[in-house]
Amino acid sequence: MISDYCRLLRGIHDNCSRYSCRLLPSESLKTKNVDVNDADLERLIANEKFVVTLFRSETCQECDDLEAQLSSIREDLVDALSAWVVKAVSSPLVSNFTTGKDLGKPLVVYFRNGVPLLYDGPLNDEVMLETFIQNKEAAVSHLNDDSFEHLTQAASGATTGDWFVMFYRDDSEPCMKFLAKWEYIASQLKGRINLARVNIKDDGISTGSRFGIEQVPAFLFFRQGKIFNYDLPKLDSKAFQDFALGWYKNVPSKNVPAPKTPFDELVDRAVFTLKENPLILPAAGIALLLVLIAVGLNAWKSGKSEKPTKTKKSVKKSN
Repeated sequence: MISDYCRLLRGIHDNCSRYSCRLLPSESLKTKNVDVNDADLERLIANEKFVVTLFRSETCQECDDLEAQLSSIREDLVDALSAWVVKAVSSPLVSNFTTGKDLGKPLVVYFRNGVPLLYDGPLNDEVMLETFIQNKEAAVSHLNDDSFEHLTQAASGATTGDWFVMFYRDDSEPCMKFLAKWEYIASQLKGRINLARVNIKDDGISTGSRFGIEQVPAFLFFRQGKIFNYDLPKLDSKAFQDFALGWYKNVPSKNVPAPKTPFDELVDRAVFTLKENPLILPAAGIALLLVLIAVGLNAWKSGKSEKPTKTKKSVKKSN
């Protein structure tokens, strides 16, 4: 399965073969800002282990302030991670991580083996540095129909700890844009709360059905056999952290439904396929009708051709 994160960046697939990009060696990142175009950036993300990217506009005081903070920790990032620290000015790729009124704001996105983490913390160089160094690997677990109950043990009381799960579809733009922020939230809750994601359009169809997920993104918090639905209008990182660390007590809970049987999962997939492709049922009905007509015609022709033979034999017998 193609990684969901790869779909975030348009044209990331095989861009290296289409562009001739000359990039500065990482040692030079200690002393100078590196401006990259979209082709350079896509190449770096696809091939380098750690890439810290500042997305900014040409003229913006907030952008200058954030760049100054990032510049002050550049040398530490290069020494500790051998990271590329770059900036992309007025890049359309920023739309993969933000929408609407936030499009003009500067963003810092930390790519680890292609997996993005959208920094959503305070404008503080030390906090930023610690966040990047302490989160070299993706912190969000990918769960599916096969692994969900085994890893979360949600129905049995969650002996593996509390789980905060994002249910999403990989064809939903808002969902895909939020994944990088979900990684940041996971980095802030690491060691206390497990964060995961379930793709209800791909390998998590039955799990989505089990919990009645119809609209995405949807966020469910699992704790000691109970489900708490995050249904707040706020989608900032702090709100999610507060919810997982105690605010969930203010919302009604439900019991975790029992895991589905293999037969239930098969039915769920069939129903999902019909919902996603409503023309399948009429097409199948027409095909079945045509088959029945063909069989009927064939039987009618066979019966008609046998009649003269039977008549001839009966005449012979009477003689």
